[in-house]
Amino acid sequence: MKLHGFPGTRTNRVRWLLEEIGAEYDFLQVDVQHGAHKTAEHRALHPHGLVPVLQDGDSQLIESCAMLLHLADRHPERGLAPPVGSEERGRYYQWIVYAAATLDEPAIETYFHTVVLPEERRKPEVLERHRPRLEVALPFLAASLGEQPYLIGERFTAADVAVGYPLNLLERAGQLGRFSRVRDYLERLRSRPAFQRVFTT
Repeated sequence: MKLHGFPGTRTNRVRWLLEEIGAEYDFLQVDVQHGAHKTAEHRALHPHGLVPVLQDGDSQLIESCAMLLHLADRHPERGLAPPVGSEERGRYYQWIVYAAATLDEPAIETYFHTVVLPEERRKPEVLERHRPRLEVALPFLAASLGEQPYLIGERFTAADVAVGYPLNLLERAGQLGRFSRVRDYLERLRSRPAFQRVFTT
């Protein structure tokens, strides 16, 4: 198995799940800071010139959340996905799609315009554009968690990996202050050895 990507990007989401599984894989770093993702060689793998790309035998995937679904199903012995057809499986699908469709964009752009970019390049209007979505998403997430440790109850699943990635960015951007349940949930995710191997090295 080969994962083409760059640290800090959605690549981390996939590496985290690979580490949870204990899979053997080669991490092939694509230097996005110097344009390696836009070369003809990389575009042959990802036509949009983005990362990550996962090669797993004859399967090649270009969407990080699709990779999570694929890997969790390929390794049922790890218990990272609820049974197909169960009520929990429906919520599992919901959270993985919610991470990609609702959380990723505001989390990444908020992080960039509060942490990554030099101050003179940060745009307050970007933060304001995403604020309404986060003002709905974070209370919704807190209410959905309730008193349970993970999104699907007592069991950690690939859905927690999907959602944990943008939440980690939002916390680093100082956006989780009012949401103690979400902060506590993120700390549970951060305490996992697989998370620490990816995000602290």
